[in-house]
Amino acid sequence: MVDLSQKPFYLSAEEIAWVEQTVADMTPDEKVWQLFADPLMGRDEQNLVEFLKDHPLGACPFRAGQFDNATARKVLAAAQDSMKIPMLITADCGTGADGRLRAGTMVATGAQAAAAPDDGQVAYDIGNIACRELGAIGFNWAFEPVGDILMNWRNCLVNTRAFGSDPDRVITCVDAFLKACEDNNFLPCLKHFPGDGWEERDQHIVPGNNGLSCEEWDATFGKIYRHCIENGVKSIMIGHFTLPAYQKRLNPALKDEDLHTACLSPELINGLLRKQLGFNGLVVTDQSNMIGFYTMPRTKALPAAIAAGCDMLLGMNNVDEDFACVKAAVESGFITQERLQDALYRILGAKASIGLHRRKAENGTLAPPEEWLERILCEEHRQTAVRAADKAITLVKNTRKHMHIRPEIQQRVLLHVVGGQAKKSLMGKGVASGGAAGLPERIKSSLEARGFTVTIWQPDTLGTNQYGTIPGMYKGKTAEFKQKFDAVLLFADVSGFAMTNSLRLSWPSPMASILPWYAAEGVPVAFVSLNLTTHLIDVPRVPIFINAYNSRPETIELVLDKLMGLSPFTGVPDPTVWCDTWDTHL
Repeated sequence: MVDLSQKPFYLSAEEIAWVEQTVADMTPDEKVWQLFADPLMGRDEQNLVEFLKDHPLGACPFRAGQFDNATARKVLAAAQDSMKIPMLITADCGTGADGRLRAGTMVATGAQAAAAPDDGQVAYDIGNIACRELGAIGFNWAFEPVGDILMNWRNCLVNTRAFGSDPDRVITCVDAFLKACEDNNFLPCLKHFPGDGWEERDQHIVPGNNGLSCEEWDATFGKIYRHCIENGVKSIMIGHFTLPAYQKRLNPALKDEDLHTACLSPELINGLLRKQLGFNGLVVTDQSNMIGFYTMPRTKALPAAIAAGCDMLLGMNNVDEDFACVKAAVESGFITQERLQDALYRILGAKASIGLHRRKAENGTLAPPEEWLERILCEEHRQTAVRAADKAITLVKNTRKHMHIRPEIQQRVLLHVVGGQAKKSLMGKGVASGGAAGLPERIKSSLEARGFTVTIWQPDTLGTNQYGTIPGMYKGKTAEFKQKFDAVLLFADVSGFAMTNSLRLSWPSPMASILPWYAAEGVPVAFVSLNLTTHLIDVPRVPIFINAYNSRPETIELVLDKLMGLSPFTGVPDPTVWCDTWDTHL
């Protein structure tokens, strides 16, 4: 039986009584609905309220960006006020409220927070601003912080989401984010147990793996989870990858074909997380529509996840089918009544721990004050984001001491924004070539305002060979290039979240004339990454390499200030920037 009076919920006798009475008053169907969290995409206020009357979900990862912020607040309030049991309203918010709200503040990425030379202040600012802005709409559960470790530089999923490759630095940043949640009365959710970042595969599109030995895991991911559990983290998200060493240690009878990803592994949830690490809080699966979840048929996997120790299922595919298979598993006893009650106690215990039931009883509504909407992208939050960028921008290398680039010395600049392999989509901003729309022109304008003369590379910028063939491939005369340009600036705006297992630079054509051949000729060349941190693998011998972590206009201005020597670089590079390759240091 779950003891809600103990860590991490520490409920009072009155709060425990509410949980017990609420569970006792539920119908069998209501108990099953509490196990589900779904974003309920595409529903307006009336449709959402009507749907929830018959489908009283336990939680909703609400897509507030479907609406303007005032409407989103109104829709959520109507939904919550119609519910007998308040919902947990959640969102991924590892960079702030951007992407979840219209015009929410993008504070910083995890990699950016890790690079800032502070005691976790940037990580705290991410959590604080995310909670303040999301809380203004009615959210109460952050699907953060990320406790993953960037062990593999090829991993583009956690490259910017994780707080780096050092477990101790991860702990510092995770603690700061958790403190921000506590200060805003938000339920946090540490993810993705048992730990992503060992390999490069993305669980959105394939089942993944963590191949560490038990001893290696204990010293890295285990260190992070043990620390956070001891400090009272209230919920943990389970990822879609295996951890064979621990699964086979805890169940020696398992064969390779028996290894399912973590959500479906009683060895990892009940054995490692619950018993060995002592976690008594709420366990939620990662999105069950991710391909990593499908190591068994879905109608078997959903009940198996609950039976294995997960308390809540994130994401529904077909509402009727998903509900029916879990309900049937309860009725057959595959999900025991004890297992069901434990899950319900933890779900309601989490709600009680942030006072949802009490706030609704006292105020008659869970709608936040309307004036809180003014917090969203307010000037205070914007300036906090600018300070974060200024602290974190990282000079990874300057091997030829070509800094600083100034218009009185290197006036004529060749500029190119490098794209990636990923296409624009719902989940990512990456593009096949050329960066975000308008970005080259925006950088050009900023440079020209500082006194530079700027040419944006086009296939015929440098000319063709003497036969006039293949524009963009031939470099023209080296001497003419040096007469025409004083410096080259390459910016990479590459993102492939949830679309590809790995992501590399994609150039306009084979042997393209914009590739940094000119670095060997002694021309000052600076490469600036506006997202991923490990592009040196594709431009190993560029003399100046900078990680800027985001492409906000303010960040571009700060990068140019630092390139010109108007302000210092203070960011600290993560060791993974070198991509385990000797020549990236050259």
